[in-house]
Amino acid sequence: MASLLKEIQSIYSSLSQKEKNIADYILSDPDGASHSSIQEMAEKTGVSVSTITRFAKKAACSSFVEMKVKLASGSEKSGEEGIEQTLLSSYREMLADVRSLSDNQAFDQVMTFLREAKRLFIYGLGSSGLAAQELNYRLSRMGFVSEAVTDPHLMVIKSTLQQPGDVIIAFSRSGQTVDLLRSISKGKEKGAKLIALTAFGNTPLTNLSDAILWTIHPARNNFLLTGLDMSMLYLIDRISLHFLSEPEREAKYLETVEAITSTGISSVKKNE
Repeated sequence: MASLLKEIQSIYSSLSQKEKNIADYILSDPDGASHSSIQEMAEKTGVSVSTITRFAKKAACSSFVEMKVKLASGSEKSGEEGIEQTLLSSYREMLADVRSLSDNQAFDQVMTFLREAKRLFIYGLGSSGLAAQELNYRLSRMGFVSEAVTDPHLMVIKSTLQQPGDVIIAFSRSGQTVDLLRSISKGKEKGAKLIALTAFGNTPLTNLSDAILWTIHPARNNFLLTGLDMSMLYLIDRISLHFLSEPEREAKYLETVEAITSTGISSVKKNE
C-alpha cells in the first residue's frame, strides 16, 4: 500500500478536481477504500466509474482491481476502539507512511547540502513555521549557522541578501504558497540551494528544489493538522540524530546543554 499512497501523493497536483476527490478519499481512509467496490467508491467521491478507472491507471495500476489489491495488501484493522486506540493507530499509520516515503539517496543529498552550507535559512509559514523553528533550534545547538524565518516580508529580505553557499530549507505541505515561493525564487537567483520538505509533487516548490524530503499528505493526518505534524517531526528527528552521531556535533550540542543548565543554576542562586 505504501508505494501506492506515495504514487498518489506525487501526482496529486496534476490531477483534475474529480480525480483529487478520489485521491482524498483513498489517502484519508485506505482501509475503507480497499473494501469498496468501484460503484461504492464512485458514489462516495461523486465521480463516475470511468473516472475511477482512469485514476487507477494514473496511479500506476493497470486497473481498479489492481489498485484495490495494493491497498488491501497494507490494510489491517486492529479491532481496538476508543479515542486513545484511534490516536495510537493514527500515529502508527503516519510513521509507516513517512518511512515508506523516505528515499535514502535524497536524504544523503540533503545531509551533504547541510554539511557544506555556509548559512542555513529555514523557511515556513503558518503551522510549517513551527517546524522551521524546531529544526533551527536543533541545528543551532549543533553549531550550524542557521536562522528560522517565519515572516513573509523578512523572507524576501533574507533571500535578497543570500549568496552561493547558502541553503534554504523550506517547509510547505502544498508547495504552492505564493509568499514563500516569491522569496525562494529570489534566493535561487542569488545562488542559494533549496531543500524542500513537502507533501505534494509536481508543484512550483518541487520544480525549484535541489533536493526533496517527503512529508505525508494532509489527508492522512485526519484532524491532527493544527500544528507540527508527525511526518515533519520524524524528518527533523532523523536529520538531528544523523548529525548527533558525529562526535563534533554531539560535543557542541552537549556544550549548549551545559550552558543552559549553568544559566539556570546561576539564576536560582541570584534569587536566593
